[in-house]
Amino acid sequence: MKKKLIPLTLALLTSVTSHIVSANTGTINFVGKIDSSTCPIEVVNPDSQATSNEVKMGTVSPSRFTAIGQEYLGNDFILRVPADAGCNLIPGNVGTVTFTGTADASGNFYATKSYTGAAKGVAIVIKDRTGQSVNNGTQSAEYPLSDTVASDMKFDAYYVSTAATVQPGPADADVNFLVTIN
Repeated sequence: MKKKLIPLTLALLTSVTSHIVSANTGTINFVGKIDSSTCPIEVVNPDSQATSNEVKMGTVSPSRFTAIGQEYLGNDFILRVPADAGCNLIPGNVGTVTFTGTADASGNFYATKSYTGAAKGVAIVIKDRTGQSVNNGTQSAEYPLSDTVASDMKFDAYYVSTAATVQPGPADADVNFLVTIN
């Protein structure tokens, strides 16, 4: 009897093992994008000429904000259209930039991120080469573009108070941009 029991036990173990191996299923997530953009735009720090998508706004004391609408310069930045990037520029082309992000309560400025410990009562305002605010979702002034050399579109970013009292903390915002070439 012992001889018959051992083969039966091995057969049962083999059956269970093969069942476990074939039971592995799952999901594959494919992530990607089809993009018709053929003209890469660089975000440039004017002081160092370094390219990065981060504009360092620096530190401003909350006590400097004593009323709604006060602005303090954070930093400037450049959106550069490279000369040899396949942008197919021709003489006379101009570019405009539309910035979009989470809007503050006014709908014009770019809200800073809201989380525990974050600054409150402050937003980001972006100004174009004319000194005018580029409100959320609207186009900037036109910038002349060159078909032979890199074209720089310079902007200034400010903190703007949205409350009479600004509470301290990190004041970061994510803003998308779209460059339209005409």
